[in-house]
Amino acid sequence: MSKFLLCPLLLVLTACSHLNARSVEDYPLPDGSSYTGELSDGLMNGEGTIEWPNGDVYTGELHEGVIHGQGELVTESGEVFRGRFEQGLLNGPGEWLGPDEVSYRGDFKNDLFHGEGVYASPEGAYAGDFVDSELTGLGTFRSADGTEYAGEFKSWRFEGHGIWEDGETRYTGEFKSGLYHGYGERTDLATGEVLEAGQWKWGRFVGEQVSKAERRRQKLAIEQALFDQPARLRQQLETLQASEPGTVDLFALIGAGDGTQKVFSLESQTIAKTLQADRVSPGHLLMLSNYPGTMDETALLTLSNLQHSIKALAEKMQSEDVLLLYLTSHGSAEHELSLEAPGHNFVDITPGDLSDALAPLKDHAKILMISACYSGGFIEPLKAPHHLIMTAARADRTSFGCGDADTMTYFGRAYFEKALPDSNGFIQAFDVAKKHIEIWEDEQDLEHSEPQIFIGVEVESALNTLSSPP
Repeated sequence: MSKFLLCPLLLVLTACSHLNARSVEDYPLPDGSSYTGELSDGLMNGEGTIEWPNGDVYTGELHEGVIHGQGELVTESGEVFRGRFEQGLLNGPGEWLGPDEVSYRGDFKNDLFHGEGVYASPEGAYAGDFVDSELTGLGTFRSADGTEYAGEFKSWRFEGHGIWEDGETRYTGEFKSGLYHGYGERTDLATGEVLEAGQWKWGRFVGEQVSKAERRRQKLAIEQALFDQPARLRQQLETLQASEPGTVDLFALIGAGDGTQKVFSLESQTIAKTLQADRVSPGHLLMLSNYPGTMDETALLTLSNLQHSIKALAEKMQSEDVLLLYLTSHGSAEHELSLEAPGHNFVDITPGDLSDALAPLKDHAKILMISACYSGGFIEPLKAPHHLIMTAARADRTSFGCGDADTMTYFGRAYFEKALPDSNGFIQAFDVAKKHIEIWEDEQDLEHSEPQIFIGVEVESALNTLSSPP
């Protein structure tokens, strides 16, 4: 939805200030605009029409030279705003008609959807509570094919508790970023049979994949790991070795954020082996993981452990050395990297958290890689001249390869198995990996994740100076 700008209106006010007639027709203005309507005391007052050079037209009430009262604004692009304007902005009950049969009818605040309303398009209709032009709060959604949702929303996505029906089944339970996530039940509408009941993870049912006994064992392992964390992390940090003077070395920190699935841990281990084969020297690599099977030897990936690890790396790295940070997990539409272990949710990592954690290495060249849905949202907050940033998806797209049957995400496999071994460097490998991912997504008829890259103006020259490991 576009906003109506008041700058042309101010020109009208200035040009008309010398007029005292009660009305004018097609009165030309210095900027090419024209006004037709009522005047009093040299100002536009009452009913009138303003036409701007760009094609925008307002018809309705004006007060002391400003659009104020009931009226209609039709923009050059075909958008229509109807309702009550206050100081040039639509406020209170009104409607907006957009392109391609898209519309909104409901409450406005300063030209934004705000309050109760209905947003309709050929794909379906949203109804409920709007905040700053986003559906947030309680609402409903009915798609053109008849599927329905009723429950909580956050920024247009199903978030919280709700009910989803597709004509054949009904899901009742928790949602996150538009997906089944948390406890929920899926029922056959025809028979009333409960098809799945239990825990869901990013749209996949996981409640029956782990027995109660195994889940209890995992939770106990988490408790023990939490108790052992200071000692476990200290042991790992003690294995770090300082780089040799006269060399430019690559250090690596690899983290698996979601430990309720094995895929992220397997991916981390594969990437570590790939890097240690010919790019990272012994003593220059750290791993953090929330998977129960690695907790006896690897510290947990928590925000605190990440901060301590980066501080320890900063003490071992020379100013010319380069850090490769690879984080793999689920990601949310709010651009938070999930940190979770069976029975325990840690604080998720936001772009701001990661930026702050990297402060001890502020002036070092870095390769920052995030494999997660919506990970493109990390790029803007992390941009710096000495940063190379690569993400598995756009800020508004999901990525793939994080199912229980997978051993690596699409991004991790494409980059470290298909691209990097035969590429001249980290930047060149990105384009190769992206092409592999597009092919795999086309084969599965998936919406392209569109991996993103940012290349700082100083980082390429820094990467070219990397020494080969002994």
